[in-house]
Amino acid sequence: MRPVLLLLLLAAPLASACQDYDLNTNKDEGADDTAGGSVPPVEIDYSEVCEGLTGSPHDVALNTECDVGLQTGTFTPVVEYHYGTTSFCGPPAVGQIVDSNASGAIDDGDMPAIVIFQGGLSGTDGGRVVAVKGDNSGVYWETDTGMGQDGGFAIGDLDGDGWPEVVVGGVSNVRALDGRTGAVVWTSPNVSSSVDALGYNHPSISDMDHDGHPEVTVGSVILNHDGSLRGRGRLGIGGADLEGDSTYGISYGALSVPVDLDRDGTEELVTGNAAYNPDGSVKWQNDGRDGLIAVADFDGDGEGEIVKTSGWFITGMESDGTEVWGPVNYGYYGVNVGPPSVDDLDGDGVPDIVFAAQSYLVAMEWGGIEKWKASVDDFSGAAGAVLFDFEMDGYPEVLYADETNVRFFSGLDGAVKMDSDEHGSRTIVETPVVADVDNDGHVEIVVGHCSWNKSFTVYGDADDSWPAGRKIWNQHGYSITNVGDHGEIPVTASPNWPEHNSFRSGDVGQPPGEYLDVQAEIFDVCETECADGVVFVGAWLTNAGNQEAPAGLPVSVRAGPSGAVLSTQYTTLPVPSGKTGEALFFELDASALGGAEPFAVADADATLAGMLFECDEGNNVDAWSDAVCE
Repeated sequence: MRPVLLLLLLAAPLASACQDYDLNTNKDEGADDTAGGSVPPVEIDYSEVCEGLTGSPHDVALNTECDVGLQTGTFTPVVEYHYGTTSFCGPPAVGQIVDSNASGAIDDGDMPAIVIFQGGLSGTDGGRVVAVKGDNSGVYWETDTGMGQDGGFAIGDLDGDGWPEVVVGGVSNVRALDGRTGAVVWTSPNVSSSVDALGYNHPSISDMDHDGHPEVTVGSVILNHDGSLRGRGRLGIGGADLEGDSTYGISYGALSVPVDLDRDGTEELVTGNAAYNPDGSVKWQNDGRDGLIAVADFDGDGEGEIVKTSGWFITGMESDGTEVWGPVNYGYYGVNVGPPSVDDLDGDGVPDIVFAAQSYLVAMEWGGIEKWKASVDDFSGAAGAVLFDFEMDGYPEVLYADETNVRFFSGLDGAVKMDSDEHGSRTIVETPVVADVDNDGHVEIVVGHCSWNKSFTVYGDADDSWPAGRKIWNQHGYSITNVGDHGEIPVTASPNWPEHNSFRSGDVGQPPGEYLDVQAEIFDVCETECADGVVFVGAWLTNAGNQEAPAGLPVSVRAGPSGAVLSTQYTTLPVPSGKTGEALFFELDASALGGAEPFAVADADATLAGMLFECDEGNNVDAWSDAVCE
């Protein structure tokens, strides 16, 4: 069974006040630093940082409530409810965007919304956007018509105010809506030359240059967080040839993906035949077709490789765009291959590819070797699969909705696990999504119906054995690490490899008996320089999980329980199970602290977005007992 920790960040440089100090002094020479060893509770003097600053590394009791064994529930999906009376292709977006519990902020108690289009014809912007309450208790809001049609959503906090926006990709423009009300925040017109003319335009949100202001991307267009144009690529849009040959001159879809493929610190907007820098200039291009893509580290080199489907072909590409295998031919006139999805299907630690090719759903190894085929009913072959390990047995299920049925397959061998005929679709790049949409502690499956008498269906588990999961699936190009639990957009998004190493997969559960639980601990505060307007805070991570926590995790210090983030640092070393981590030193402006007590937050960057999937997300904060520099 593969581990499913979120990928560590490359260790970021520490603040200037800390660069001259050895941050690993919490390990005595000769001490046992293994997970099972015992760190002597010896006080360490950090007077080089600030006079009188000390800390005592110590053992940490494991959070045994997180120790959950193998789940034995059966895979028995049942319809929880249908919604709507008109078709919706999808995929929907899911997220907590409305303060439904009136707490004053988006938090775990808010009921997620399922965001869909209603109405609108292909190639037009006639539809309206509807935010449906995930428990089927009503509608949060709906917009006027003229917003778009069939798919095209991304959820994320664009302006850093704690309230996520809903980005809508239309035929000729991109809009951002206030997630609380549906009101239009901004509109960016004149994008039609860089997106899919049929209207299947699926935006993404990511902070491509890590400046704290996320970019919105769709096709080959890159927008600033306020909707202004930042750049426009001149080659691919992340779309596919309709008939497998560019001479037909027709394509469908715009599913470009922002990701830092080569780990150089800046994300690229990746398409099938080009990657663009944040300003729209070309970073690389190849002579191949454009295509629908997925990204993972298939060869274990630490960089992201690309799998591309276009028309009836599937191709593998290196991080620099070089085509290294394929194109493998899967069809004939009229056949297309849908968008690819990625996860480790057989537990061997290597990601596999799943895609549809008309009559078959195909599982493939990197390199083009088939693992299995399963029969489906899909003339166009343009829909995509989504993966999730519902039974927590190490083998994700594969969810696919074709033209007539919603089908559930074993990822291990393609065996049919469940089949529902309550569906209809003309299939055009849609996929199901997996999230805890009704806040009941178990994930559900949401499937749009592209040509049926219902808009979408929510499936749950008859046995209530499905695991807890995230309450967000924010965009078509979902990869777990691209968004925080409440719509936060990480300043530096960790690529989804090597820990998850998946794409269009919501498999976030820990393997049976394995869990992580990191917490922040302030071990001392030094006030000897308060007269000079400076206070030092010493903190470290503690790991109450039974698995080692990776390096590269953020720790932030806030002014009081809800004050501003004053400083963020990143660990440079892993934190062993049951131990404290390396000492981190925060040099703070005492006036910014305002006399409040410092609060340290584990696994939280400057926007308080986390990167690690923990068994307990509610214990990450530690407060110093007294006000400082009053």
